[in-house]
Order: sequence, then structure tokens, then C-alpha cells
Amino acid sequence: MSQQYFGGDGQDWQGGYAYGSQPYGGQPPAQVPPPPSSPPSMPPTPPRKPRRGPGWGAVLGIAAAAAVLGALVGGAGAVGIDKLTTDNTAESQSATVETPNWTKISQDASKSVVAIQVGKNGQLSGLGSGFVYKDGGHVITNNHVVADAAGPGGEVQVVFTNGDTVGAKIVGRDPLTDIAVLAIADKPKDIAPLNVGDSGSLKVGQPVMALGNPLGLADTVTTGIVSALNRPVATSQNDDPQSRSQDSETTISNAIQTDAAINPGNSGGPLVDGAGRVVGVNSAAASLNAGAGSSGQSGSIGIGFAVPINQATSIADQLISTGSAKHPFLGVTIVNGTVKQGGIGRGAANVESVQGGSPAAKAGLRKGDSIIAADGTPVNSNVSLQALVRAHGTDRPMELTVIRGDSTRQVSVKLAMQ
Repeated sequence: MSQQYFGGDGQDWQGGYAYGSQPYGGQPPAQVPPPPSSPPSMPPTPPRKPRRGPGWGAVLGIAAAAAVLGALVGGAGAVGIDKLTTDNTAESQSATVETPNWTKISQDASKSVVAIQVGKNGQLSGLGSGFVYKDGGHVITNNHVVADAAGPGGEVQVVFTNGDTVGAKIVGRDPLTDIAVLAIADKPKDIAPLNVGDSGSLKVGQPVMALGNPLGLADTVTTGIVSALNRPVATSQNDDPQSRSQDSETTISNAIQTDAAINPGNSGGPLVDGAGRVVGVNSAAASLNAGAGSSGQSGSIGIGFAVPINQATSIADQLISTGSAKHPFLGVTIVNGTVKQGGIGRGAANVESVQGGSPAAKAGLRKGDSIIAADGTPVNSNVSLQALVRAHGTDRPMELTVIRGDSTRQVSVKLAMQ
């Protein structure tokens, strides 16, 4: 099984959570007429020859090779929907238990969801999704959706559900978390931000809806449930010289897994809960891969991933404020490892080195320590630990379960920002 990032012109990354310009599943995307609102200055380009994009690894049993990733861990469309929410605790809780009114939620939430058109030198180079955030003058999306427009000749336009099309500029991008923020040049009247929920309160089995622009089919919604939480996913660029994005950083996400159908073009759109609050930013999905040279199975297979909204908004707020983002770090170099407890083997993140003066050093972590849990969540690989660190705030310590020699101990670490 492999995973794909979803973004431009129905052509997203393949080969294990990938960014790039390869058609989803390795086959040319369905020929869909461009949205009526597509600007004449950016006509769709002819289908391009598939080419390999970078891949995601170390997820769903696809373990990454033991690699030192210390640099990442140590230093990895418009009306609000207030009517759907309430201060009454019992009513609020029932919204997550009873069957949601998806018709009402989609009608209201879709007004704050946008289709994103990315142009390069006057040509349409990508399509994606996003949603209105905060004061209504900003849009959150994925970094990989707008990366093509970051350089000279780049252009971004957003299309609202009523057909209004406005220009936008990139406020900031963060490849490490795959989050980007756009500023809307001329905000249409009555545009309001999407209500923000709490991804930290999500439960497996909870109903959710994904909204976006898959394959250029704007105003599309799909429903499902939260399939898993704290799913570590990692993406990185390969050495393909034709790869679209020039970002070389590895993206780490402690993702929300969902079976709501996510397809190419959904990237950057919201995942909302049964009360219409955004709880995640759709970013990637899994695909079947029959082997080397295989195009894989196209379309959603019911395994999609979203960046938790708590992490996404933390990054977005920094981008809006300063244009860049900092991340929590531990201060260790780690590799994949295994340990045995009572004769039973399990995965771990083994400490190769500790950076002097880092949070890890101050907490007493040592070379040779094997980290097997963080705040009670199992750690079975270096990517797993990186994802947990990246999603953790600095307002409270992170409790690590560490095996050192024949003993198991708890180490409390106060993470820092870098």
C-alpha cells in the first residue's frame, strides 16, 4: 500500500504519501470541465506525462529505513455556523453521538470552503482546496497545494461556492507541517470563517465530513468516521529532477485517519465534525500499489489523512503573525530500534545522540536510551516520536517512557521551540 498527497490539477503525489505532479493512481485524471469561474488568464494545461513524485514512508507498516532525523526532532467556501453549536454541554455532546444533520452542515460550512487555482507563468498548474479562517481575510490550505506559486510567475486565486473569484497572496508556508496561509485580496461580502473545533477531543468512530474540490469538482462533500488518531505519517522529496515542489524538508504529521473519501484536489480542505466545526486539514490518502512500475488503484480506498486542526491553527497563527513558523523540539538524534520487555519485542525510537543544552539534555536523556511511549501513546519508530513531538505544545511537559538497560523509567521533558 502506498499513500498520496492530494493537490494540483487532480495530479498528486504517488508512491507512498507523495507530493508532485504525477496523476493520482498513475493514470491521467478524468477529464472534468474547468470550473466556470476559472480565470481566462489561467487555462488548464494539457495532461502531462506521469512522472514520479516523492514518497511517504514509515506508515501503516511501511517502515522507513533506520535514518537519523535529529534535525527534525532536535532542532520533522460564507456564513458562520453558530446555529450548529451551543454552549449547552449536553446538546454539544449529543452532536457527536447522534447522527449529524449533514445536509445542514454542508449547506453552511461549504460557504466558507474555497477551491484554489494555482497558476505558473499564466498557465493553470494546480487545483486544491482551502477554508476561510479567523477574520475572514485568510485561507488555510496545504503547503503542497500552493508551493508552485511561491516563486516568480506564480499566481493564486480562490473561488467561493457562489462563483466569486478573487486573487490571493501567500502569507506564509510551512513544509514541515504542510500548512500554508493565503491572504484574500478582495474579500467578498458576508464571508465568515469556518468555526474551529478541538482535534484533541476527537474519538475513534466519531462521524466527520470532508469538503473540497476533488478532481476539479468544486463543492463536493463526503462523509465517514474517524478511523484512527495519532497516525504518524512522513513525507519527503526524492531525487526526481522533474518533481514540482522544491521543498526538501521532511513533513511529519501526527494525523487523523478517516474513511471519508479524499481524492486529488481535496488537499487543504476542511475535515469537520458533527457540529460543523473544522477538526482537520485534509492532506493525503492511501492507494494500492501492486508493485514496481504499477500505476496503483485510482480513487479513494477509504484511508485518508488530515493534519489535526490544533496543530494547523498553531502554525497558521504564526504564519499570519510573522510569515514563518517554529516547532517544538526535543534535541536528540534518533533511529528506528527494537527492545524486549518480558521476552516480547516491540519497536522503539533509539537515541543516538543528545544535543547539549537541549530539552532532552536537561531532562537527563542519554545516548542508548530507547523511547517506547510519549504521554502514554506508544512510540514504535523514529517517525512516531517525531510526530508526537511536533504536535505537542510547550505549555506542559512531555512524559516519555524510556528503557535504559534493564530498567524502565519516566522522563519528564519541557520541550522548546525552534
